[in-house]
Amino acid sequence: MKPTHSLKKLKELSKRYARAQQVPLHEARDLVARQLGFPHWNDVTKEHRTGWLPTQAQLSSIESLLINSLPGDEAGRPKHGSYIQTSIFENDVQHGKIDGHEYQISVSLGDVHLYGTGWHLHVPEAPNKAPRLEIAAQIEQEAPVHEPQFQKQALSIALKRAEQVRAGIASDWPRRSSKPDKEGVVRHPISGAESNKWYCLHCDSSMTGNQIAKSLWHCPTCGASPLDIHENAWWLKDGDARPKPIADNDIPERPDLVVDVRDTRLKLELDPEKITLLIRSALVEDASNASERLGALFAEISVDEDNDVWIILDVDLWPELKEPVSALAVAALLGVKVEREICLRELPFAWPGLGEHTSSTVEYTEMMLKAYASQRSDKAVE
Repeated sequence: MKPTHSLKKLKELSKRYARAQQVPLHEARDLVARQLGFPHWNDVTKEHRTGWLPTQAQLSSIESLLINSLPGDEAGRPKHGSYIQTSIFENDVQHGKIDGHEYQISVSLGDVHLYGTGWHLHVPEAPNKAPRLEIAAQIEQEAPVHEPQFQKQALSIALKRAEQVRAGIASDWPRRSSKPDKEGVVRHPISGAESNKWYCLHCDSSMTGNQIAKSLWHCPTCGASPLDIHENAWWLKDGDARPKPIADNDIPERPDLVVDVRDTRLKLELDPEKITLLIRSALVEDASNASERLGALFAEISVDEDNDVWIILDVDLWPELKEPVSALAVAALLGVKVEREICLRELPFAWPGLGEHTSSTVEYTEMMLKAYASQRSDKAVE
């Protein structure tokens, strides 16, 4: 490596570390200098001018700073692209063990998910949102996830990954998005707008540039995403209450872990919409031609407060004596009663009997269009 290239590499690494950790650049460079055995960054540049070059081992030790603070292989960019682009849905599922019990950890939309048998720990990207541990009530109480020490270890792993995610995002954003200037002005990482005062569309709070940068552009009050943060409250009208400024001492830290023990097994909760969908599907299955299929789709199906079903079929689309065998069988499985009625209704198409001659909707449509075409006004009336 050429001398100029080695110093450039050190500068790039220190710059990315500063962005990731949201610290001033001079602090990051002094940290790099100490990692190399120098008191300050100026000593590094002085020695470099006299011909000193970092060894490969020293460069690796600096890269490890990024490896420990960024997710995945982010220290190896740019070949992997930006963190934000590649981690919207992160495919890298990592595996590990806590006291011999296996877990998986992944990231989706900035949120960290840690899974084990019968449990799921979720850490939101927003720094003031509580991490939540969901435990399946149907697993044995002796399961290790019920033990406070196990929960503490799992939370530590998930929070560490969350810090890496935040660092990865911050390293992608413009420096001015995470480091306010002397007047507190910061740049929105998405819109590019600059201001020292910002507003949350979600909760109508106002905040300073320092506050929003520190929270990584999530509302310090409600945790809304950067998309809800704007440089002016354009949605307010005359007479609306003005946004309330957020005091520094009102900004919460990340809340403690919330443990939710519940039965996670899927349960079917029948309602009129679900019952109607199943009954209509069964009616379509009972249809033996295009006309009856239209009758099944056109049928009026209502469900009362006891979940019993009333079906009204049109006599021109459904034979009066035909039993809807599948629909009755579905109703029996659901434990509901069925009442049927045949009536005459205004149909969507003329000549409903055409569909009795085919099971193909395409063929029925073709016959129907020909029948309509035969009714042209220039044809003689027979």
